Amino acid sequence: MAEIRVGYFLEDIGQENFLTSLVARVAQQIGLPAQVVHHEIRNATGGRGTVLSELGRFLRDVRRERDRPYDLLVVAIDGNCHGYQERREEIRTFVARSQYPGLVVYAVPDPHIERWYLADPHGFQQALETAIVPQVPAYKCERGRYKQALRDAIRQTGIIAPLGGAEYGSDIASALDLYTVGKADTGFKHFIEELQEGVSSLMGSER
Repeated sequence: MAEIRVGYFLEDIGQENFLTSLVARVAQQIGLPAQVVHHEIRNATGGRGTVLSELGRFLRDVRRERDRPYDLLVVAIDGNCHGYQERREEIRTFVARSQYPGLVVYAVPDPHIERWYLADPHGFQQALETAIVPQVPAYKCERGRYKQALRDAIRQTGIIAPLGGAEYGSDIASALDLYTVGKADTGFKHFIEELQEGVSSLMGSER
């Protein structure tokens, strides 16, 4: 089976650890062996502005044939209380204007990726091998609300996490229940559905 190239434009390491693991997990579930999926991080720092700037440069290079499309492109921007629909439409329109020819899936954690880290308490417990049940705050548009909740949950386990929990993004994404998180967060549900559809189409093209 030919190599499958997955490109990422992300805001930070918290998104990188969580989403690359989630993509690998879904790909394996659908039947793509881990060794054929190549993850290429094009940006994972600087927040929304840098994501759009670097993504724009990549899209221009593809249009001018200075770069080539990925088999699957993952673009992630936190909702930051603007909501899933508004943020997704913003980046979808940004990509569509370039007439990018490849598959794209959009991850929009609202308000921040840390909410997805905490959305399945059992998965969190399994990933961190702890009996501590994390407290998941009700949705509220408040800066740092879920980042602090994640830090608090990890602190209760006795683990030192200099990155505020991003260190465990891969483990949590591997352990969480997709259905549970999808019920708790519409943006996550849509991302997983788009991802599954995209990977399935790649599998079909390999046959």
